[in-house]
Amino acid sequence: MFGGLRATDGERTLTHFETRKVGVLLACLALDPRRAHSREALAELLWPEEDGEAIRNRLRQALSSLRRELEPPSAANGSVLIADRSEVSLNPAAITTDVAEFESIAADASMSEDPTERAALYRAAVALYRGELLPGCYEESLVAERERLSAAYRDILGRLAAALGEAGDLPGALEVARKAVAEDHLREDAHCELMRLYVAAGRTSEALRQYRELERILREELGAVPSAATQALLQEVRASGTPAALSGESPIHDADSLRPAADLAAQEPDGGAVPLHSSFYICRPTDREFHAAIARHDSIVLVKGPRQVGKTSLLARGLQRARESGARVILTDLQKLAPEQLDSAASLFRAFSEMIADQMDLDVSFDEIWNPRRGWNVNFERFMRREVLGAAESPLIWGMDEVDRLFGFPFSGVVFGLFRSWHNERSLNPDGPWGRLTLAIAYATEAHLFITDLNQSPFNVGTRLALEDFTRGEVQELNRLYGSPLTSADASAAWFELVGGHPYLARRGLHVMAEQGMDVYSMQAEACRDDGPFGDHLRRLAFALCQDETLLNAVRATLQGKPCPTLESFYRLRSAGVIVGRSPQDARMRCGLYRRFLEQKCA
Repeated sequence: MFGGLRATDGERTLTHFETRKVGVLLACLALDPRRAHSREALAELLWPEEDGEAIRNRLRQALSSLRRELEPPSAANGSVLIADRSEVSLNPAAITTDVAEFESIAADASMSEDPTERAALYRAAVALYRGELLPGCYEESLVAERERLSAAYRDILGRLAAALGEAGDLPGALEVARKAVAEDHLREDAHCELMRLYVAAGRTSEALRQYRELERILREELGAVPSAATQALLQEVRASGTPAALSGESPIHDADSLRPAADLAAQEPDGGAVPLHSSFYICRPTDREFHAAIARHDSIVLVKGPRQVGKTSLLARGLQRARESGARVILTDLQKLAPEQLDSAASLFRAFSEMIADQMDLDVSFDEIWNPRRGWNVNFERFMRREVLGAAESPLIWGMDEVDRLFGFPFSGVVFGLFRSWHNERSLNPDGPWGRLTLAIAYATEAHLFITDLNQSPFNVGTRLALEDFTRGEVQELNRLYGSPLTSADASAAWFELVGGHPYLARRGLHVMAEQGMDVYSMQAEACRDDGPFGDHLRRLAFALCQDETLLNAVRATLQGKPCPTLESFYRLRSAGVIVGRSPQDARMRCGLYRRFLEQKCA
């Protein structure tokens, strides 16, 4: 399953299945052949958009196809697929996988006390990793497993380098250590291991050069500096030329991990986008899906979610990964546009062009290339095709944040229609210039309220992702990162009742508790106060609602347990992050804090 799905039985090899879902079904079963999967869970994983008898029929058809593929009439190895009315599994005696072998060898290596044997085992594990797990499969559980195994592979590279160094094979250790840095150049301990190996090989100048390279990467990509422990290693290298002891366990740790959470909280703002180097960022399943879509260079990647759910932070991390992979990246935040830039489509795209040229350092004269007789769409498309996409062969990721600011303008339909046309052209001519462009679009408001012609909309094609509030588990992880100011299960339950999974409120409250030593019950008492920890946020919310009587009435209805009066008010309040629910009938306040505060202000 590493590098792609392939099933072999003697001389017979399967690489293509009747449908993609049949292959995904085999992969899900093969990742743990000893486990019996419920039919219901498999069906929901493979066809999450369907339910009822239709989804059960799809699973039955996929299982029949898989049985035919695995067990042709001439097969003599007995049953591989085991299925009854409720569960499905593979016969563990009839199947082996490279993933299981990879993990088994790595476990054996970690138990070995002989560095030569340990190195040989780690080499065998590395050889099995022919590429990431099941590329092209983006079902949630498979993506999570792909990330886990990728991290395990990078860790094994570091352990292999250390074992080779301990065994005296410095050339081999250096080769693997350089590969480990190339696999994840933001991993500080990998750079440190390479520095120690250079010194052990008598190449102190290269160790110093490696430190400067790490320093440059952290400064340019994360706005950070090497940790105190790494700087101490640098001084050791300079002073004596003797490295820290070569061992399987690196003594280098992230200095932040040794500092109290309250100190970290005091040094990091808790509002707006979460900084790239933040210790408090929570990675959610949508992060992995977004990173995968960007890595595939999908034509359009849509990220939809209510206000303050983390779309900008997610977008920033996806674009950073794209930069690290060699793609060119541009970012347009539509909140920065001035009113005169939104007068017309022509002024908007002239502004876009100038922003893009500035970010890419393009030496162009818009007075020469922007011909008013051609029309704004022709001008902008020619600029993108010739000056931007024609400038290099590498992929281009254009990130657009707060895109729903354009919704409601009379020209928005034709603007988005142009984006849709690029998607269509890419499908018709994948080797053309538009095949190198990915549009990553973040927005909150329901697009279909403003774009009624589906053929003119980019919001119903491409990869569509929904960013949701934190789960209880994610709030617990955030609590841990802040030093566990929620000290008990009761405290955690009380906190979740107050802020729910609202990312901003959860982070803001935990920040205050960690910094000021407050407990959850003190926070509950002060939560709705104008001068309390959420005062500024709640005042802005109340002010916005009081400007619109329709929305205010909809909030009052929701607080009384009634449906939202209109579909439009439901969508507007949901996109603003005030309420949650799938329809006006089940609308409810996003969290207990909003309910308590708005009951006081809107009754």
